[in-house]
Amino acid sequence: MPRSDAASSPDGDAPFFGKGTLNDLLWQVTAYTHLMGEAALADTPLTVAASSMLIAVLEEPGMTVAEISRRIPKAQQTISSVVARLEKLGLIERRLGSGRGVGLHVTDTGREMAQVAVTHEQELNARLRELLGEERSTALTELLRESRAILREAR
Repeated sequence: MPRSDAASSPDGDAPFFGKGTLNDLLWQVTAYTHLMGEAALADTPLTVAASSMLIAVLEEPGMTVAEISRRIPKAQQTISSVVARLEKLGLIERRLGSGRGVGLHVTDTGREMAQVAVTHEQELNARLRELLGEERSTALTELLRESRAILREAR
């Protein structure tokens, strides 16, 4: 029987090659939650990344691609690609800003889709809390917030 802290193969029989490290476990948890998020959005034209971007632009109209790339650990080209997809879907538009370059703004259609995205996000978070349990979910959320702050400062 594999140790409880060791990652196991998909069938649960044997541990992968020493993949119980913090980095690998974080990657695996991210992958599982990403899959759950994509499944939750399957009835929309959005991906997890597009959903997050749409909600971010709704919350802070006028943000630029450069501002977004400074806030999250993604390359500016990756963000530009997501923005281009949202533009093609008619969910956001670019507008010339006052000295800040080209700002991103949610369209009326985008506002409606953002509400759908928020609902799916809330449902996913409720499902994660249900699966993990309230106490574990709260503790993990706090630990991840602290870790994010530390790692953001260290980079």
